[in-house]
Amino acid sequence: MTITNANIRFNENGTPYATEFEDLYFSDAQGIDETVHVFIKNNQLLERWENWQEPLFNIAETGFGTGLNFLVTLLYFETFMQQHQRSKFRLHFISIEKFPINVADLTKALSLYPQLEQYSQALLAQYPITVAGCHRLSFLDGKVTLDLWLGDVHEVLPKIENKPQGLVDTWFLDGFAPSKNPEMWTQGLFENMALLAKDQCQFATFTAAGHVKRGLREAGFTVNKQPAHGRKRDMLAGSIDKSAENLSRLPYFARIPATIKKSPRIAIIGGGLAGANCAYALSKRGLACTVYCQDDALAKGASGNAQGGFYPQLNAEAGHASQIHGLSFNFANTQYRQLLSQGIHFSHQWCGTLQLAFNEKVATRYRKLIHNQTWPDALVHWVEPQQATQLANVDLPYPGLFIEQGGWINLPELVAGLTKAAGSTIANNKQLTSLEQVDDKWQLSWQDGGQSEADIVIMATGSDSPHCEQMSALPFRLVRGQVEAINSQNELAKLSTVLCHKGYLTPAWKGSHALGSTYVKDDKNCDYRLSEQQTNLSMHQQALKICDWINDIQPMQGGRAAIRCSTPDHLPMVGAVPNSDIQTEQYQDLYKALPAKYYPQPINHKNLFMLCGLGSRGLTTAPLCAELLVSQILNEPLPLSNNLLDALNPNRFLVRGLIRRQG
Repeated sequence: MTITNANIRFNENGTPYATEFEDLYFSDAQGIDETVHVFIKNNQLLERWENWQEPLFNIAETGFGTGLNFLVTLLYFETFMQQHQRSKFRLHFISIEKFPINVADLTKALSLYPQLEQYSQALLAQYPITVAGCHRLSFLDGKVTLDLWLGDVHEVLPKIENKPQGLVDTWFLDGFAPSKNPEMWTQGLFENMALLAKDQCQFATFTAAGHVKRGLREAGFTVNKQPAHGRKRDMLAGSIDKSAENLSRLPYFARIPATIKKSPRIAIIGGGLAGANCAYALSKRGLACTVYCQDDALAKGASGNAQGGFYPQLNAEAGHASQIHGLSFNFANTQYRQLLSQGIHFSHQWCGTLQLAFNEKVATRYRKLIHNQTWPDALVHWVEPQQATQLANVDLPYPGLFIEQGGWINLPELVAGLTKAAGSTIANNKQLTSLEQVDDKWQLSWQDGGQSEADIVIMATGSDSPHCEQMSALPFRLVRGQVEAINSQNELAKLSTVLCHKGYLTPAWKGSHALGSTYVKDDKNCDYRLSEQQTNLSMHQQALKICDWINDIQPMQGGRAAIRCSTPDHLPMVGAVPNSDIQTEQYQDLYKALPAKYYPQPINHKNLFMLCGLGSRGLTTAPLCAELLVSQILNEPLPLSNNLLDALNPNRFLVRGLIRRQG
């Protein structure tokens, strides 16, 4: 999952030069002009935007480099929007980079273009930790989305979830010159470009190399030579005519969008982290919603803890769960800091999270994670006991892993902040009793006797998810968790980072620390229990038994218990709610392993979607999962690779069972 940064130097004009490819990133002092000529003008972007009838325009690029092409496009798009007052029009930019430039070099490179400073600063503020995969960044108040994919273009392109009609409206075919970087300019690249292209998708590229021209034509593009920029004589531009639909790679995992009306009524059921993040993701697209909460206020359930630890769950091997956590943490970290910069308040500390190697078995596992170099140091790194003691400000005779950008967040305040930023309508004391589809609308009935209607419903129902008839066949796992409030006193009061072992302990906030948590399966009672208080205390005392200050832990005879909703594989369910009865019939022959073309697309409950099963990791995973869900609903590009999308699909358990003939 770790990505190698570019090795660059700067020439006498301050232009970045890639030593790996012995080539400049852009022309000395003419980078903007070159981008405008090659990609803006020859893709006819301004003319096409003016006549574009769809709400979203998708550009894909090979080679992000310094981001110059993106930033110039951003400048032109904002100017276009100001001139044409197209409030509902949005731009989605997908770019792939194998060797990302580090932040210091990127800052220096972009300083050559002060006219782009406001966009450059927005990019630098969100520039991701270099974990392989898709990193979604937001610009111009959500009007422009950048999906920055880190990895080899030949590995990334097949992992981008395609649409039956294609995904890309315009290709920026960039990258270092074919003579300098022949590994990128292959027939496989051109074929993948064609596969992802929509009908009439256009492309432009600075090169006029013969094998590029022939390869693009072989892939189905019409290719024309055009006058190039500066001293270069020729470049290439063209388009593609496509009539056939793209066949889905795995039809049973196809992500079906909603049927969208001009101003859809959207209902979100659930007033916790999942629902609040969905509301916020919708608001970035200019869509309003109503959040229905069964309690008298938001965040009364599992999202009600005053101090929730914020950190990813990483393993030595980058399996699906770890990849989702690593990418989700990056996305959530950026979103939370953006909210704060926008004046949305929630109590928090970016104090880091220290995962203690409190016994030899755990130490071995953590050392393997570091030895494998699975994750970049900027995300997680090893610390010896002396460093751990300095970071925590209390004596810690243990080594461990430190996640510098972690910390803790007040969940109820965060939920309130997200819904405030979204401008959502909040309806409290609305406990759902039934959900029925009538004439392409959903009719919601409430315990108070009232009824509501919605065109689209998002179930963000947490521990109440099994009670919904449409989701009752899904394998939810309910787990009770109790968190203690601990008096802040003596050495314990000095604690300055979140500690994790089997449980977690936070720095003080308002005179107390949060200490947790128990895990009691299939227990739905939320009463506070002294027996679980003792369980929590014993767990921490055992893990930290050689720390003298552990004796300062004194409970306040208080805390709270809530029911978390998880799944058998501990990953959320994100997507359309499957019609389990019909899908069982549709896919009864999955065990035969027939080619994908023999299976139909899944039948789901129309315009009914879900984000459930966050377990105890919602602070990390909810923002990206909500972004994914809303992207699916609106038929936008998706922010995860297709194998990770499959790992989050709500029908994955049904599919696995049928493959094993267990359905």
